[in-house]
Amino acid sequence: MKSSSEKIVIVGAFGRLGTELSLHYGSRVPVVRLGRKQLDLADESSIRKALEPLDFTLLFLPAAQTLVDRCEDEKEEAYQLNAHAPGIIAKICTEKGARMVHFSTDFVFDGEKDSPYHEEDATDPISVYGASKLAGEEFVLAASSDHLVIRLSWLFGPAKPGFPEWIVEQACSEYALALPAEKRACPSYSSDIVSLLDPLLFRPQESVASGVFHLSNNDDCSWQEWGQECLDLAHEMGHALKTHQISATSLDTIQAFKALRPVNSAMSSTKYTRVTGVTPRGWREALRDHFFVSAKAPQACL
Repeated sequence: MKSSSEKIVIVGAFGRLGTELSLHYGSRVPVVRLGRKQLDLADESSIRKALEPLDFTLLFLPAAQTLVDRCEDEKEEAYQLNAHAPGIIAKICTEKGARMVHFSTDFVFDGEKDSPYHEEDATDPISVYGASKLAGEEFVLAASSDHLVIRLSWLFGPAKPGFPEWIVEQACSEYALALPAEKRACPSYSSDIVSLLDPLLFRPQESVASGVFHLSNNDDCSWQEWGQECLDLAHEMGHALKTHQISATSLDTIQAFKALRPVNSAMSSTKYTRVTGVTPRGWREALRDHFFVSAKAPQACL
């Protein structure tokens, strides 16, 4: 990474991924951190006012509307935040000769495939969230083929509580827990994702990576398996859990869900490995680090 030449902007700098990006790059290069108060994705004039005066070479966009069920009720909002705003930002980056890294989702797939999805597999979202994120991908790459789209799944990390913290909290207060056994994806540890971006972004000019990449920790698992691993680690840490075992249920039994979820949205990172020569570590090892190394590991009932 050429620290003397890079100038970075992070839109959504205070969320789970944005915080990790800020920590990773902030000590090496000039970084402008923009949160909702500085840049409102719902307002084009706010976007332009925040970005057009800035001089930068690289922009990360982790900000999005990620409340999947809210997107079903607020379709216009979902498309503004997840599709139109990324498109506007991508055009501004292109005009400045800057690269953009846009973060997308496994929800662009319908979940019908019985093996992990590759980048060349057909997209077919079954929810407003997935459709709006896919539209955002298309707008970003239409602005410039040099931009980069990173698809993530089941993101967790130390900057903001996520699924591991939630399931441990539930196990501290509930005597019975169940999670879908057929729903599969690949957990993505935010600290790992940010580190894995370096060999993709900072390459010789003749081999600059662009387009769509899948990036997560290695191996897929069911939602039930992921939750069970969280409880096993919490027990090892000494949490006073009321339940130690997660039973199996199915997606269609969760009445609170308004949006359809893809049953299998596991994504393969083999393209990433082929391009960079780097293999992401397994999700279990990353999850263990989250529990035992992170300063903000789940503390629900210690």
